[in-house]
Amino acid sequence: MKRYVAVSLLLVGVYAISAFALTGREIMEKSDALPEPKTAISKATMVIYKGGDTLTRTIEMMAMKVGQNDKVLAVVKEEPGGDITKVLTHTNKTGEDMQWVKMPNGKVKRISSGDRSGAFVNSHIFYEDLRSRNIDDYEYSLLGEETVEKYPCYKVEAKPKPGKSIYDKAVFYVIKTGEFQYFVVRIDIFYDGYLYKRLINYNLKKVDGIITPYKAIMYRLDKSGKNLGRTEVTIVNIQYNNPAIHEGMFNTGKL
Repeated sequence: MKRYVAVSLLLVGVYAISAFALTGREIMEKSDALPEPKTAISKATMVIYKGGDTLTRTIEMMAMKVGQNDKVLAVVKEEPGGDITKVLTHTNKTGEDMQWVKMPNGKVKRISSGDRSGAFVNSHIFYEDLRSRNIDDYEYSLLGEETVEKYPCYKVEAKPKPGKSIYDKAVFYVIKTGEFQYFVVRIDIFYDGYLYKRLINYNLKKVDGIITPYKAIMYRLDKSGKNLGRTEVTIVNIQYNNPAIHEGMFNTGKL
C-alpha cells in the first residue's frame, strides 16, 4: 500500500467503471497496483502551524524503487538558514522498515519501532507516516461513498493486523471515476481511540503521466474534532525517472 504522506502517494490510472460492486479490498488493490515512477527527486516547502507558532522548512527529497521496496532520502532545512536534518528510509514489504535520522548536531540515530509516533522535524507528520504499507497487513471494509474535495469517492476503512501500525485504523477516500480514478484524495487517521489526523491532497496534476498532488495538508484534531494545527507541504519542483539516481545514493554514509 502507498504511504500516508501525500508526496509519496503517487497513484495514477484511468479505468472503465466496473459493472459489479467492488469490495473494500478490491478498491485498495486497484489503488495499490497503479504505476509509480522508478525514481523521483523533488523540492518542497513545509509550513508548520503549531501552538501559535509558524515554522518553515525546505525539503529536498530523493526516492528510488528497488524491486518491491523503496529507498528515500529527505534533507530538511529550517528557514531562514537554520539547522539541517536528514532522514533515510529503506522500506521492506516483507519485513521491518529501517529508518535513520541525522540530527543537526551530527548524530545519526536508528528509528526504532517505539519511535514511530515521534514527530518528523516537529511537524504533524509522524515517522510512521513515512513508512510504506503492505496491503496484506490490513483488513478492509467498504463503508459507502462520499464526495470529498469535489470528487465522488469510495470510503474504505483499513484496520491494521496486530503489530502492523501504531494507528487504530485509517479511512481512505478513493476517487471513483474520471482522470484521477483510484487516487487517494483524503485519509482520516484514527489514533488513541479517536480521529487524530486528516490528510488531504490538493492541486492534482499530471507530471510525465503520473498524477501528483502539488499540495498536501496534514491536520491535527482533538477529540471534539477541533483543529489543533496543521502541516502544509507544497511541491516547488519534481522530476521522475532521472537515470542519474542510483542505489548507492541511499546508504547511511550519505547522511
